Amino acid sequence: MEPRGRPAEILLVDDNPGDARLLAEHLRTLTFPYTLRIVTDGDAALTFLRQQAPYTAAPTPEVILLDIHALKRSGWEVLEWLRTQPALASIPVVMWGGMLSPFDEQERDRVHPTQCLVKPTSVEEYQRLVELIDKLLNQQSPDG
Repeated sequence: MEPRGRPAEILLVDDNPGDARLLAEHLRTLTFPYTLRIVTDGDAALTFLRQQAPYTAAPTPEVILLDIHALKRSGWEVLEWLRTQPALASIPVVMWGGMLSPFDEQERDRVHPTQCLVKPTSVEEYQRLVELIDKLLNQQSPDG
């Protein structure tokens, strides 16, 4: 595989600093440069994606990891908005949460995230998540 011409852009929407730290730690196994950007709630995610202050220079992410139970605005609401935006609708979105309720399963079937997962709890599960992110980034990359 050819090296990427620029760092991959990954957006994480999650209010749990422990989950963000664990993801960042496991992403270090990616074999290409990337930038992990983190916002802590659904409203901040929309502000970031709309490139509004304080994110006016925010890059368009190539993959989004979105907490189902994001604060202020749920991950489902963010994903629903995202899918209505022509310039953003094709971004792969991995929804994740501590558990999936029957409501979450209904929303998954209605809004169609790229993937919907329970948050990893083991090294092996984080490795599988990183492999998924790697695959999604390589599908998005014009260089890959």
